[in-house]
This record gives sequence, C-alpha cells and structure tokens, in this order.
Amino acid sequence: MKKTYVADLVPGAAVTTSFLVRSKERKTARNGSAYLDLELQDSTGNIKAKLWDCDHLQSEFEVDDIVRIFGSVELFQGVPQLTLRKIAKCSEEETQLADYLPHGTQDSEALFAGLLSRVGRIESRPLQALLFQVFEDQEIAKKFKLAPAATHFHHAYLGGLLEHVSSLIELGDRICDHYPSLERDLILAGLLLHDLGKIEELNFARHFAYSTRGQLIGHINIGLEIVRDKMRMVSDFPVDLRDRLEHIILSHHGKLEFGSPKEPMFMEALVVSYLDDLDSKLAAMRGQYEADQSHPGDWTMRNRALGRALLKPRSEPEAPAAPQQLDLNQQ
Repeated sequence: MKKTYVADLVPGAAVTTSFLVRSKERKTARNGSAYLDLELQDSTGNIKAKLWDCDHLQSEFEVDDIVRIFGSVELFQGVPQLTLRKIAKCSEEETQLADYLPHGTQDSEALFAGLLSRVGRIESRPLQALLFQVFEDQEIAKKFKLAPAATHFHHAYLGGLLEHVSSLIELGDRICDHYPSLERDLILAGLLLHDLGKIEELNFARHFAYSTRGQLIGHINIGLEIVRDKMRMVSDFPVDLRDRLEHIILSHHGKLEFGSPKEPMFMEALVVSYLDDLDSKLAAMRGQYEADQSHPGDWTMRNRALGRALLKPRSEPEAPAAPQQLDLNQQ
C-alpha cells in the first residue's frame, strides 16, 4: 500500500514509493550521458524525476504504468525533483487507482446509496423503473462511482461525476420546494441522467482524457443511447414522458454553441440546464481558490473555464463599522 506521496516529499529525503508515470522521454546530457526525463504523479500532485544510466531500463515501463522508485529528493532551480537509482513496474495487485489520481473527499459508496434511496422515493413509476434499470446495472454503477465529471474544469477527479449529480439532486429538490408547479420527478430524472454518457466519453483508468468514442459521439448522444436502451426494458413507458426526458438530456448545455443539439423549451428543461451550469461553475471557482491559496494578492490566476481571474474570498469577515454617535443637540 502506498504510504509516501508527492505532498510528503522534502529535499534531502530518501524515497521508496510508487507513482504513476505521466510522461517519459530519453534525453542526453551535455557530457553525453543518457537519462530518462520523467514526470511522476500521485493523488496529491506531480513531480519531475531523472533516471541516469537508463538504456537497460528504458523498455521496462511506459507512460501510464505504475512504478516503484528508489531515489532521493533534490532541489533543481529551487524546485524539488527526484533523482532515481532504481525503478520497476508494479503489478496490478499492488496498486489502488485512488492513490495515483485526484479523487473526491466524499464516500462514493455512501453517495451512491443516497442516490438509490432518492430514486426509491420518486413517485412516477415509469421514471423510477427507468432509473433503477440504469443505476442498478452493475457495470454502469461501477463506472458512475469512479468517473470524473470533466477532464479539467470542474469535478475533475475520481468520483467527481457522482459528487456533481448528488449535489444537483439536492438543488433540484430545493428549487421544486420553492416552485411547486414544477414537475419534480422529471427534473430529478433529468439531473440524474443528463451526464450519464460521461462514463463512456471519458477515460479514467490511468489518466483523465476523452475516449475515441467520446470525441466522435459526445456524452450527450452516448447518454441518450444508454437511456433509450434502458427505456426499452420498461413496459409501456409513456411516449410524451420519453420525449420530454430526452429533450432535457439533449438541451442541458443550454445553447447550441455550447454543444446542445436543442435549447431548453419548457420549464423543467431550463431548471436542469441552469442548475447544471451553476453547480459546475461554483465547483470551478472552488477549484481555482484551492489551487491559488499561495498566489499573492486579492485575485486568483485566470480561470480557464470562466475566462477570467476571480476575487478571492475573504478569510475573515470584515468587522462591522462602529455606529456613528448622534449629536442630540442638532435639530
């Protein structure tokens, strides 16, 4: 089991631990010696590494392999890096994916159990039956618990999709409490299913990237395919309900230029689109604040998802201004 992480490394320390190989390139130093220039990763971050006298080891591991290293931490131009003495590929049995990729802080099993519990309280029998067909499928459930919601911009970590959807379910219930004319079950079904295609659109076995099918088809269309397949297993699923649910999935990006084949055309579709946008953008902001904790000043670096820098939240609330003393002699 992995015990030492990138976040634990300090200059001068000897290191024996394992990492995921993020990049690998053979280079030649000025004195003619060959070395491997590596970037290694775990769930807490990345670090550069160099392995000298590497020719006999060059083909023993590749990018996306998990390797065990023996070396030391040194400073190079003020930045910690690893100088390696040995490196060897780990077997699958030695590793757990969550040790090497970013992951959420919430318990995915508890979140998924909460999701199923909420499905159990949906009053629409056709929608409930459909949702159980989807989320009680063991292959779908396994991927849904692990998948990130994106590769970079929001919830970009193992379990991110489940955290995003769990947040949306709570928001959906609250907005339906405020607007009782909304069709609650349809909104909740849309929120649960809108990003389902991401379990196939994204690769997350060794890194976060788009699959070939994801690049060609996209998660909206992939998700619609999965939902239609499961809908066929529900007898007498109402046609009008099918059309409205499919429209929610097709329109949840809000605008054609954002990748939606359709724009929201009824209230429940609009709610799903707006809540999805709100939750993803707030997550992007939180991620930027966390990444820029040591960045000086009142502003973060430019956030790529939002296209702007962000004003940092105040660490402490400002003290209220002292009340002005009234001059009782003034009329």
